[in-house]
Amino acid sequence: MTMVAFPFFVIAILFRLYQQPLLWKKIVPSKTAFVMGLFVWVVQFATILSSYMHVGESKVTWGLIHSLINLGGWTVAVYLSWAVIQLFVRSEKDEKKFVKSGLIALLIYLIFVIFPQILVTLHVERLNGYVNTLASFFESHWQAHGDYNFYANGSYATTLYRVNGFEPEASYLANMLSVIYLPILVGLSASGYQLWNRLKTAKQNVIVNVLFTFTIMGTLVLARTSTGIFAAVIAFILWVLWSRGYLRLSIISVALLGVLLLAVGYSSVPTIHNTLNQFLFAKQGTDNRTGGTIALALTFLSHPLTGVGTGFTSYFTIQNIPEIFTHNFEYEHVYSQYGFPILSEVMGWFASFGLVVMLPAIYLLIRLVARSFLKTYRIDHANLNVFDIKWDQTLHIAFITMIVMIAFSSIFIIRIYLWPYLLMFFFYREHLIRAEKELQS
Repeated sequence: MTMVAFPFFVIAILFRLYQQPLLWKKIVPSKTAFVMGLFVWVVQFATILSSYMHVGESKVTWGLIHSLINLGGWTVAVYLSWAVIQLFVRSEKDEKKFVKSGLIALLIYLIFVIFPQILVTLHVERLNGYVNTLASFFESHWQAHGDYNFYANGSYATTLYRVNGFEPEASYLANMLSVIYLPILVGLSASGYQLWNRLKTAKQNVIVNVLFTFTIMGTLVLARTSTGIFAAVIAFILWVLWSRGYLRLSIISVALLGVLLLAVGYSSVPTIHNTLNQFLFAKQGTDNRTGGTIALALTFLSHPLTGVGTGFTSYFTIQNIPEIFTHNFEYEHVYSQYGFPILSEVMGWFASFGLVVMLPAIYLLIRLVARSFLKTYRIDHANLNVFDIKWDQTLHIAFITMIVMIAFSSIFIIRIYLWPYLLMFFFYREHLIRAEKELQS
């Protein structure tokens, strides 16, 4: 079920084109995009082939065919995500429907998936069967190796007593919540935009959005992963910076109260004490992350221009990891035998793609961020009635917050090629392009 989005998006695109055949022009990539994609493919194909000739067949790599299949899958995911946004989010009204429907879906997800998992992690065992049943349909699993099994009791939550949603691990849920949902909630509350029509006043909208935001931050903490805890802190700092006046004072006050209660809980409640020690203050088992990051850096430095290719970082990580970081069960019995995953995404990107891909990508991203600031400045000073200025401020804040959260998360693990991340990126990009066109007209 983890790939259900693929046929769904294909069917949605075909149905929209059946309704409005002339829209096919909207989903034809530009010559620039086509050339850039072809360039990445040519460079990666040559690099993958070179690495394959060096490594040969190995359990710790994806191999020649699977590497190309995965690269093709990522390419298709990028294209379909862009095409969906191109066809279905074409106006300000569409943008608001898109955001509102996403947040309503998030609320349903919290109620029926996340909250029951939180209760299970607090040892409410009567919900084990419900959580395990949902997990059997939707939960994404890593391959189990002997006793190394995160899902031995039926699901990740009931086995490890940590919250993961339907993701393979808690850190992936933390990434999704902090990168996809927190930015838009921060934007809505900081701008004071009235998205919820059934709420009569702007103040009521702000209260709902603030409560929603704190709920997500609380979930990040309760997920019991250092990634989530740090992400909540980074997102809160950004929230304070974007906010003004009474809102800023209010959220700082609530946060200080929360920290005070947490401090009291740390000193008096064993569960809170053990959780903070295990996942923040005295976190154990960081050898593989540290060693893997160093190894990826060494891999990049030894192949700076083109990297080693998609699917081959594992072999070079094992070759380059400092010996001091290899004396642990996970490395000895899993990573060294079946492959070393990328545990620092940004270093993984550089090691896989090299400077010839990464430098243009970084340049284009910085350019997009600069365009967003310039667009927002022009709208604020243009006095044009055609724009909903608060809505533009909301999406600008959300987009910049998302980029910062991605930059933070990429220090650890973030599967940026998955549907939610791609859809949101193209959603913000399409708003920027639409606004720029309206300013020119």
